[in-house]
Amino acid sequence: MSRLRARFGTSAALAAALLAPGAGGVHALRVFTGLAREPGAAAPSVVLRSFVSGGRGFLLLVDPHTLETRALPAGAVSVERRSWSEVRRAIADSPYGRALAEAERHGVPLQDAGLTHLRPPAPGVDLTVDLCPSRLPLDRRLFTALVEELGRYQRPVPVAVALTGAWMREHPDDLAWLLSLVRDGELAATWVDHSFHHRSSATLPIRENFLLEPGTDLASEVLQTEAAMLAAGITPSAFFRFPGLVSSPALFARVVAFGLVPVGSDAWLAKNEWPRDGSIVLVHANGNEPLGVRRFLQLLRDQREAIRAGSWQLFDLRESVAGSEAPR
Repeated sequence: MSRLRARFGTSAALAAALLAPGAGGVHALRVFTGLAREPGAAAPSVVLRSFVSGGRGFLLLVDPHTLETRALPAGAVSVERRSWSEVRRAIADSPYGRALAEAERHGVPLQDAGLTHLRPPAPGVDLTVDLCPSRLPLDRRLFTALVEELGRYQRPVPVAVALTGAWMREHPDDLAWLLSLVRDGELAATWVDHSFHHRSSATLPIRENFLLEPGTDLASEVLQTEAAMLAAGITPSAFFRFPGLVSSPALFARVVAFGLVPVGSDAWLAKNEWPRDGSIVLVHANGNEPLGVRRFLQLLRDQREAIRAGSWQLFDLRESVAGSEAPR
């Protein structure tokens, strides 16, 4: 355990440098939609963004069948630029297209809109870990437990991490430590956009709070976070988590227009929501919600025998969505 707690080394300084304003050479990140073909590829990928890094043009692509995302040099693919509505029609029968459509069918609730539960191939859950802005350090015991408990039987351990740009900027050492676990093959992270600032107010009503706060620049909240991820060597996923799990139908539609699948939760552990097979579990590891972390660690202990027997596991969110017959 001490090895995991201590290991972040010189990469912390690198993360701090990458997250400085305008650093990492990543700029001009913008929405760019179309279909891209690589030489020899059987099917096209979806283009979501274009950006410049190190003086070269890049594209952010999502595989509509696996929901895997990649950043490739623009010259490495043949691109057919299309409107988002045209892209949606082209991918309607793919797992990505179906996930967007299924999320939209649950886009009305003020809280917890989007995908909240998936049909799993076996007993287990999808773990999502939110890193909202916080003055407190990362709750590393959660990730240490994943590696040391589940990692014996399931390596790398899949986990979806919802990042805010503000958290990344304020916690470069913790980010570098997380990236080291991914780099060493101990975690398989799906990096989810959770907005840049994650503003919230203790006095505003919920319908005017979080991203619904008047004056919020949604494009900046989405794209600045993706730019910070790319600058830190992280490939953003095709998922989005609303701050506070709060949205409106109009806000929801705007997020989907960025090509992102909103992901909620039916098992926010700190709010006494208990998981069942297929649950999208939510905990916060930003230090602000230790109860949720404790409850997840207890869940691991409760499932210890099932984990050893291979009859309970964590799932990769991308694989769960791509393989789910009926996401809901």
